[in-house]
This record gives sequence, C-alpha cells and structure tokens, in this order.
Amino acid sequence: MDSVTAQISQFSKQLGGSFDVLVDMRTVKVFKPETQAKLVEHQISLKNSGMQRAAVVIGSVITKMQLNRTSKAAEHSTETQWETYDEALSYLRK
Repeated sequence: MDSVTAQISQFSKQLGGSFDVLVDMRTVKVFKPETQAKLVEHQISLKNSGMQRAAVVIGSVITKMQLNRTSKAAEHSTETQWETYDEALSYLRK
C-alpha cells in the first residue's frame, strides 16, 4: 500500500493537486486490524495529496462497516459507497 500511496502522490502533482478516486473493493471480505490501520494512513495521505472525493464499490455489509470506521478514523468525509462500478463512476462524473 505504501508504494501505491507514493505513486498517487506523484500523479497528484501532475494533475494539479486535486483528484478523485474510484476504488473497487467488491472482492474484499474482511480487513485484518493491521490492514485497517494502514488503510487509515493511506486515506490521510491521499487527502493530504489532494484527493477530493472517493467512490468505493463494495460487495459486503462487513466491508461497508469497516470502511465506515476507517473513514471516520481518517476524518475522510467525502467517501461514498456504491454497489456497482457504474453507479460510482456516474457519481464521480457529476
């Protein structure tokens, strides 16, 4: 995850410091506690790099609950969750 965070930080500079993300987490079932802690760090870094909105496609109620906790811990209030990729993409295109 650290290498992804670093790459996104570089891309952010190329995009003028502001960007949205679409994340497909339909196959994610459960986060281990250490994974959830890393995800909080990742979200904070993305916000600091200029992330404006995150549209996350989820496939389970457990993932939704864990992401809600992660977003709260990262003080990430612009994350939205969707059941389909098309819904998430449509939201970001608005």
